[in-house]
Amino acid sequence: MTRFVPLLVVLVTSGCATAKLVGERSTVPTDPGMPRVVVIEPLFEAADWQTSTKTEYARVLGGPGSGMGFGGFGAGGYGNNSMPSTVAVSRQVQEKPMFAKPAVLAEVQRRLIPAVQRLRPSWRVTSTSGAPVLSGEVTILRTIVEGNEIIESDRTLKNAAFGFGLIIWPLEILAAFPVQESERVFGRLERFNTSAELMKSRLVRYPTQPDYAVSLEGFSPLRRDFGLDVSYEEGLLANEAPRANVLIDGFVDRLAAAAVAIIEEPVVGR
Repeated sequence: MTRFVPLLVVLVTSGCATAKLVGERSTVPTDPGMPRVVVIEPLFEAADWQTSTKTEYARVLGGPGSGMGFGGFGAGGYGNNSMPSTVAVSRQVQEKPMFAKPAVLAEVQRRLIPAVQRLRPSWRVTSTSGAPVLSGEVTILRTIVEGNEIIESDRTLKNAAFGFGLIIWPLEILAAFPVQESERVFGRLERFNTSAELMKSRLVRYPTQPDYAVSLEGFSPLRRDFGLDVSYEEGLLANEAPRANVLIDGFVDRLAAAAVAIIEEPVVGR
C-alpha cells in the first residue's frame, strides 16, 4: 500500500496533463527571396457525414427503487427522500469530422496566413478580403479538407491498464504515462495563378465562410493531395477541451509547409 499511494499521486498529476504536440515541427527550405503575392482562400470541405455517439450526463432526484415512494408507503417509487444521482444519456448524431466543421475551417485559415508569411517573409500573404488593394500577378491557394481520422492510439491500452490497475497495482505504472495519438487530416491543395484584376471580378461569398472565395471556373489548377499527421499526448484523465486547439495548431504547421511546397513548385513547360 505504501508503494501504491505515491503511484496514485503520479497518476493524478500526469494523468490530468492537457494535450500537447509531440514530434518535430515542419521545416521548409530557406526563403529564396522571390517576391510573390499569395491569396489564401477560406477553406472548403468535402467530408462525409459520420455517425457518432454522444453521451451527456444529468443530475436527477432519485430513480427507480429509491426513496419511500409517494406518500411514504412502499419501495421502488419516486419520493421526496430520494438522493440525487447522475444518469448517462447516449444518443446517435450525424456530424462532420472535426476539421470539416465551419468554425474549425475558419480558424485554420486565420492561422494559416501568418504561418505561411513566417515561412516566406519575402511574400505578401493575405486573404481574399485584401483583394481591393492588390495588383499584378497573384497566386491563389485553395485548400479542400476531405476528413480526418485517428491513425494511431494507445488510449484503449491505457484505459485497460488503469481499470485493471485498481486490482493489480503494477499496471498503474503503464496508465501513468500519457496517452499518445496521431490524427491524419487528408484533402487537397490547389494553386491558381491569375491577375489581381481578374480575381476581383470573380469574388463570391458563401454563408458558411468568413471571407470571399474566388470563382475559378475554367482554370486548370495545380493539384496535390495531402495526408498530414499531427501527433500529440495527453494525460489519461485530462480535460479534453484543449485538445482541439492543439490539433489545429499542429495541422496549421503541417499545412503551411505543404502550401509553400505547392506554391513554389515549378510549372511544367515554363
